[in-house]
Amino acid sequence: MKVQGPRKTKLITIQNIRFFMGNRQIKHSDPALSSADCVSITFEHQKRDIKNDVITQHRSRDRVLCPVKTWAAIVKRIISYPGASTSDPVNLFCFPDGKKHFFSGTELLKRLRQAATVLGPDSLGFTAKEIGLHSACSGAAMAMCLAHVPVFTITFLGQWSSDAFLRYIRKQVKEFSNGISSKMIQNELFFTVPSTSIEDPRTSNNPLNLAVRNNFGPHSFKETIRPLASVFH
Repeated sequence: MKVQGPRKTKLITIQNIRFFMGNRQIKHSDPALSSADCVSITFEHQKRDIKNDVITQHRSRDRVLCPVKTWAAIVKRIISYPGASTSDPVNLFCFPDGKKHFFSGTELLKRLRQAATVLGPDSLGFTAKEIGLHSACSGAAMAMCLAHVPVFTITFLGQWSSDAFLRYIRKQVKEFSNGISSKMIQNELFFTVPSTSIEDPRTSNNPLNLAVRNNFGPHSFKETIRPLASVFH
């Protein structure tokens, strides 16, 4: 997007978008562009100072939410403009009168908030005013997290050089803890392998202390928690 102020990140251009069918790269002029297996985006320069970073996304089975179809539509639209070149940025729009316009972050935010307004707070749990441009990052990270995508995959695809993406994970999302309660009671017993430490087992809280062992084993988790849980019923 076109944003205000200086940025290290360089805008993505048409030449940064490549499509592949199997191991063969497809030309942008290919009629079957939207049927490619995957699309690769090359980020020439970004804020974490890594140059020419390539991220690849494969087709999805969704008719609309598909990275291949979306990028194919963008590329086809831009190369259809008179005088189009591979150096044109992907946020370029050309009006019928030939006037060029570059889609901005301000306009994107407006569209995101319009969509949130249509969906409504009853479906989302938040209002349109609470959305910012980083909401897209948060939404993508959250979607991968809920789908149990490995942390290293989220880090690489999201182009995070650390665990910074965890700031975008919202644990208050209802689906985040789905199934955890059932998993917590799957194992009846917790057996702690006795420690080989030379510390005196008579010390307080030492795992070899007889009183400690009587308190925490061999009772099952369910047997331990049921009296506590019954207080709330």
